[in-house]
Amino acid sequence: MAVEQDIFDAVVMADERFHGEGYQEGYEEGSSLGIVEGKRYGMVHGAKIGSEIGCYRGFALAWKCLLHSGAGEKDRKMKVVEALIALLQDFPYDDPTYEKLHEDLDRIRGKFRQYHSAALAAWLLHPSGFPHVSLPGHDKLAPQCF
Repeated sequence: MAVEQDIFDAVVMADERFHGEGYQEGYEEGSSLGIVEGKRYGMVHGAKIGSEIGCYRGFALAWKCLLHSGAGEKDRKMKVVEALIALLQDFPYDDPTYEKLHEDLDRIRGKFRQYHSAALAAWLLHPSGFPHVSLPGHDKLAPQCF
């Protein structure tokens, strides 16, 4: 009778055992796939942020040179460009765990929009167009981050 009981228990418990083994295998496979997917997601979004920051940096440095060569006095646009450069220099490029990364990125975007508002206002108020820049083909040099 004890042998029959052991065989019966093995059959009944097989379902539970297979369920537990299947769960464990699925959990391990899902964990490894999750790590791969998370890494890919992080690389894609990190590259997007890096590209955006690079665009802002190139824009700010180019406009600093253009504004510096044009006007004698430090106007509002130059102050905004210098503030944008300062924000870009303080941005934590090497620390993806930085808690205020998105806040700093929003500040940089805000300075970029602030410059565009000041430049548009200067262009609208100046009778002959934008007062400080006269580059041939400057429309081809426009940064891609607009």
